[in-house]
Amino acid sequence: MFILMGETEKVAPVEQGNFDCPTCKSQQTYAHHQSTAYFTVFGISVAKLNSLANYVICQQCHCCFDPQILDKPSQHSQALDHMVLFRVLNYLLSGYGDTIHSRQRLQQIYQETTSNEKSNIDIDNEQSIINSGSAPTLPFLTQYKHLLSLEKKHQIVVAAFSFADGSCLMEHHDRVRLNTIGSSLDLSLPEIEYLIVNNQ
Repeated sequence: MFILMGETEKVAPVEQGNFDCPTCKSQQTYAHHQSTAYFTVFGISVAKLNSLANYVICQQCHCCFDPQILDKPSQHSQALDHMVLFRVLNYLLSGYGDTIHSRQRLQQIYQETTSNEKSNIDIDNEQSIINSGSAPTLPFLTQYKHLLSLEKKHQIVVAAFSFADGSCLMEHHDRVRLNTIGSSLDLSLPEIEYLIVNNQ
């Protein structure tokens, strides 16, 4: 007898309401979604595995945001800055190897930059999103670049450089990766070079 086993993803709305959307620059309806992985037997979900994503989506522009935007609506730009920074650091973590040391570096750099903490569960969730391929990082940065101040873009590039520099000996492909991140945020190559040189 054959037993068909597998894994499936279910996206479920948690709640709906109104919020100040930073993209629409007006109050809009949102849907708070959570995506969860389930173990299946013969196509039937039998056990919850882990949470894959947790996000708020604007029903008007369809942009996704960290649920933090609902807790502190007056700080929605800060929630966005933190979300983009966390994605960039996790993107680099995924490329350099997810080790205890690299996770600690990520948490340290994130805390130094934002004065907030991220847990290993937060990193697990972000890594699941990145590794699933459903939300490529560079298009993600391009989508949100117009909502970030120049100062925040600079902070993200400096944080990315700090993480990369502490993860390996900087080589050509590492600089290309940092240039690609900066370019996706609409920064020029001389600007990126200046930020890196002045933070070595």
